[in-house]
Amino acid sequence: MRRLLTAWRTERVSIPCRMPPHTALHHIATGIDAPTQYRLQQHLWAEVDFMIIGRADQDGIRICAARPHITNDLRTYLFARFVREGSGSRLEGHFGWRPSQRIPLTAVVVFLVLAWFAALGFVARSLYVGYPTEQAVSYLVVIPIALAGLLGMAALCVRIARSEAAHLRSWLTDRLDVPGPPPPRPQPTPPPPTRIRPPSPT
Repeated sequence: MRRLLTAWRTERVSIPCRMPPHTALHHIATGIDAPTQYRLQQHLWAEVDFMIIGRADQDGIRICAARPHITNDLRTYLFARFVREGSGSRLEGHFGWRPSQRIPLTAVVVFLVLAWFAALGFVARSLYVGYPTEQAVSYLVVIPIALAGLLGMAALCVRIARSEAAHLRSWLTDRLDVPGPPPPRPQPTPPPPTRIRPPSPT
């Protein structure tokens, strides 16, 4: 459950880069294998363990790492953009689930929890006034089962996505780790001038 909560939260990222923003953005874009998992070139399906899918353009970066033969809606994505910093740039953004997955999942979990408390309140009221409670009691059993199944599937997706998220972080570090120009060599220090003394008179 703790890993599921950790995956649900977003993680801020701020990475310095020696390249200017447009160069760094191009460097990220050229490393993307396909805009979506289903548009990956067929010959790569058997050649790669992970692929980078998404987009990187002037509107921002939205990428994730994925295994070619596994479909997972709860992958860790990078949502970011480059900002200028001195002669280089800085990648600012966050890691996390897509909003199109995180918001509906949160809404369903909240709805099931509220529905369980509503059923509990209905059972308590029915016991107080003497109404039948069979249907409400069945809700008290079914709702936790549905909630446990939903959270279990989400936890399984998060577990599968852990290696993909680790690959994404490693790939991102490699793409941004561009060596800068070598430092200038120190100039040799010239030897001190030699003073020739005239011979002393004997």
